Amino acid sequence: RRAPGPHVLQCALFTSSSPPSLRSMFGACCCTEGDSPEDTQQDNKELGPPLVLRSLFGDESASCKAPRPSDAAYQPRDDAGTLFTATLERLSVNDPLGLYLDSSDSLTLFVCLVNPGTHPGSLLPAHVYNASVHDSLKLRDGDFIVEVNGISGSATALARAVSSAKTLGLKVRRPILATHRVNKAGMSLGLDLQFSQQGTMLCISQVLDGAVQQSGVDIRAGDRILKVNGVPGRTEELLNLLSTSSAPEITTSRCVEVIAAYTKGFVPEPVLEHGNR
Repeated sequence: RRAPGPHVLQCALFTSSSPPSLRSMFGACCCTEGDSPEDTQQDNKELGPPLVLRSLFGDESASCKAPRPSDAAYQPRDDAGTLFTATLERLSVNDPLGLYLDSSDSLTLFVCLVNPGTHPGSLLPAHVYNASVHDSLKLRDGDFIVEVNGISGSATALARAVSSAKTLGLKVRRPILATHRVNKAGMSLGLDLQFSQQGTMLCISQVLDGAVQQSGVDIRAGDRILKVNGVPGRTEELLNLLSTSSAPEITTSRCVEVIAAYTKGFVPEPVLEHGNR
């Protein structure tokens, strides 16, 4: 059901009484069902021109739905948690980067997908960069961009920095992946979640009293849920699996900076949807 306000959605199964207003994923199409491009441009005017998928990803045929990360994004890595720098160059701030980014943790830009192709007739900056560096320094699906040109601590500020510079100095954190099984034992999971309607992951904004907390598994505020019961999917599919499974197996992706901020009491910015599980 649609809650008050033009961009606020709350699922009927959610129990949170005060959902925040909506904000589109940075790098995704900014419109939800029933929204007009004009409305979205007005709502996001502080970021400048709407940052639609084509503007960064470089895929003219892409739809508003976030692309699903490649299988590699769900696999544990030997370099989990490491930090490296990357520099992307483009001729104009309007040129796409070849990156599809998600900002739903309010602190970082999560790399959903790196576009390996061209746009129109020229190589995309992310592709050019990856071709010039060792494998250990390549941008990959599942990475977290934690700083852009010296700016950090806010996904909105990172988005603004990306949209306004031709040369982008990035600090990138590799994800730490983990899988935990949680026996609900008749309880709710106790997870306060935020997510994009068209996205492919769920961001945990709080761990409340419930099965996760009672089980003692290492799932924390700031973690992203990528898979449930070994199945990746869109947010609706992940939410359904969390709701219907008596002992869901939850695969999370963790960023060091995000966990540190949430541990210190960081409150995430409003995002597309919000609710309790």
